[in-house]
Amino acid sequence: MRQPTRLRSRIAMLAATMVAALAAALLSAAADPSPSPAQADPLPTTFRWSSSGALVAPQQTAPGRTLVSIKDPSVVQVDGKYYVYATTADTNGGWSLTSFGGFTDWSQAGQATQYHLSRTPIGGGYRAAPQVFYFEPDNQWYLIYQTGLPSFSTLTHPSQPQSASAPRNFMNNHGIADAGSSYILDYWIACDDVNCYLYFNNDKQKFYRAQTTVAEFPNGFGDVELFMEAPNQSLFEATNVYKVGDTDQYLLIVEGIGSNGVRYFRSWTSNRLDANFSEWRPLADTQSNPFAGAANVTFPGGTWTADISHGEMIRTDGNQTMEIDPCNMRYLYQGRNPNSGGDYSQLPYRLGLLTHTNPTPDCGDPGNPGGDSGQVRGVGSGRCLDVPNQSTTNGTQVQIYDCWSGANQQWTYANGELSVYSGGSRKCLDASGGGTANGTAAIIWTCHGGANQRWNVNSNGSITNAASGLCLDVSGASTANAALVQLWTCHGGTNQRWTIT
Repeated sequence: MRQPTRLRSRIAMLAATMVAALAAALLSAAADPSPSPAQADPLPTTFRWSSSGALVAPQQTAPGRTLVSIKDPSVVQVDGKYYVYATTADTNGGWSLTSFGGFTDWSQAGQATQYHLSRTPIGGGYRAAPQVFYFEPDNQWYLIYQTGLPSFSTLTHPSQPQSASAPRNFMNNHGIADAGSSYILDYWIACDDVNCYLYFNNDKQKFYRAQTTVAEFPNGFGDVELFMEAPNQSLFEATNVYKVGDTDQYLLIVEGIGSNGVRYFRSWTSNRLDANFSEWRPLADTQSNPFAGAANVTFPGGTWTADISHGEMIRTDGNQTMEIDPCNMRYLYQGRNPNSGGDYSQLPYRLGLLTHTNPTPDCGDPGNPGGDSGQVRGVGSGRCLDVPNQSTTNGTQVQIYDCWSGANQQWTYANGELSVYSGGSRKCLDASGGGTANGTAAIIWTCHGGANQRWNVNSNGSITNAASGLCLDVSGASTANAALVQLWTCHGGTNQRWTIT
């Protein structure tokens, strides 16, 4: 995460706003201006996801409270480390905020210490549904949350929740005469180069939007408008808006409640952040073809939730544009035991991670992928990741061996896959049987896009499996030829560190 200086000051942003306004006026005066050419769509029309197990449960460290759930996560990645802010609910029906982070692998998320923001100037009482982001024009981190009104605090850094300032409100009232509810919730901010937009909804399927300029932020929110509404709970809550990579496209997702009572996400796209809802194009927007839901999420380690509910995409940059990488989408979400029931505040929500498994061809040709290619060399041994005897047989466990120029040691990392060979012989590095336990064999298998064949090459040299979060590991920390390679809990040892050369 870069941390720009104040060279882009408020004066500069105000000047940019005036220039943009003048340009808009000149364009409106021109006769019949030609529309911008459409770009190739980097998003599929049908999505497939693989889910981790339940990664994070509430830790019983909240002063004076017994917690039953952790939910509504917001996540940023800074310098290779993840930081999460989330809601907790207690046995008395109280809601508050917590924070945890500093980990590099999602297998470590559940062990990260949870720091409860009731210990900060944010205080106790009703605080929920956080969103954390870096506002580049002011060189400032913001934490957004609901207290009834849209509230915010500033942070020195996401790793320092204790630095949170006392709550301030974006607006003193919602200015909505027909809100029709005691609940106004799920605030979300996304900005383009000129304006910032604040999205929120009530509990009666009405969704609103307010705006201010980038130059005025965090002040100036007004002009609240009805953004969208639905006759039933097919549009329920948890609005997310993202910028799609370096394209001019935006992605809108909204949580719905399906006919069987489970939660899922619908989606739309637009080439303008200021577009009215009628101008957003449906993408995957039904329960049978959702953005994410029971119809298109698999659970290699066993199904632990029927709900795919309130969460946030892991963004490419933690700033106010909410930009995501369409070729490497992961979504941190809340789920719960399908057999649980009772009052909503008492439902045992936990956090899990979705990994997108069917990126479009715009992300690269799986038959001849680009990306990093070469030998995968073990730091501890100096030997290379090797397919024994140049085998192309599915299920062959990989090993380390003296490096040479053979095709069985030439690996390509692209679109989250580590593959060996090419053409009809191409195979992917695979967690055997979709295993998520220590000791699962690392094998080669025909490429199929499953999460057990997707890998994260991390800045600390580890290679982690998307389905389990476990590290690619040389068994027994051996440095000998033919030592087998497996998956194991990440510990930072040199037998778990690799280079692609």
